[in-house]
Amino acid sequence: MAGFHRGLVITPGTERQLGACGLFSPSPSQRDVLALPTGPLSVKGAGPDMLWASFAELCGGARSTSDYLLLAERFPAWVVDGIPAPSAEGGAGPADWQRFLAVLDVLHGQDITPFLIAPGLLGSLFGGPECRAPEELAPVMSRIEERLSKLRRIESDEQLADEQSGGC
Repeated sequence: MAGFHRGLVITPGTERQLGACGLFSPSPSQRDVLALPTGPLSVKGAGPDMLWASFAELCGGARSTSDYLLLAERFPAWVVDGIPAPSAEGGAGPADWQRFLAVLDVLHGQDITPFLIAPGLLGSLFGGPECRAPEELAPVMSRIEERLSKLRRIESDEQLADEQSGGC
């Protein structure tokens, strides 16, 4: 099932939405620590076919593109949950969003399937008033929006009734 174009943006990421897409939140016992050049990376799950990490885990530290490339060699699908709204109060700084863009660029370039879970609507990508990013982030957000425009969106449980019954 590999391929960037098969990825999804899932909001708000209910158990029903995830289950319909064949995704099940890792249990605490599935937590893992992966060795990377910039230091250990704690993740929620690292199975043979899928990496499951939070936005904060992947983008909140001093990670480099080479870290993401190493992970892409190992995992054909990634789940990134807890993606915050890119507002000034969103809790993620400019460097975090730059690293998220690097993640998306690697996933796109390596044709890795992303499942991106955001608790709140990402709007027309971060375009809604509740998601207004600081002006200095406009170029980064524009590139993120370009990457995410290639992904299908599941934005409510009600939408699942309209989707094909075989899953996402």
